Amino acid sequence: MDLKRKISLGFNLLIALGGTMFLFIGWNAWKERYQIVQNGIQTQGIVVENVHRPTRGLERQSTALAPVVSFTTSEGKTVRYYSQTYTTPAQYTPGTVVDVWYLPDNPQEATMEGVDAWVFPTVFGIFGTAMCLIGYIGLIGMWFKKQTPST
Repeated sequence: MDLKRKISLGFNLLIALGGTMFLFIGWNAWKERYQIVQNGIQTQGIVVENVHRPTRGLERQSTALAPVVSFTTSEGKTVRYYSQTYTTPAQYTPGTVVDVWYLPDNPQEATMEGVDAWVFPTVFGIFGTAMCLIGYIGLIGMWFKKQTPST
């Protein structure tokens, strides 16, 4: 096998496996959110504040904000849900009433209405699908070239 073919094989394998991992992570995140909505309790919460995305290393403070929602469980316990969906400008203003779903046995496992429930699984699903198409089509193409008798 020549060097060019080895590099192509390595690239396609890397892209295909990376895409498969993205799809797997996206599927698990979607399944988790879906189970919260299907099996959880729906209530209304109030956006109490918007928080900045945490900085990493020497990174400057981001303008992206995510809502913090306070809601009360059916047992009367007040819970704060910290969304992981950061947007610029802020998607909600403090005082906005939003729908929240939470698991009765673990109210910290919650999700909000809107993009909060589906943005992460969707983004990972799109990237995973694109990477899988590139990688697996490349691998299949290499396999067919190997199977074709050379003249």
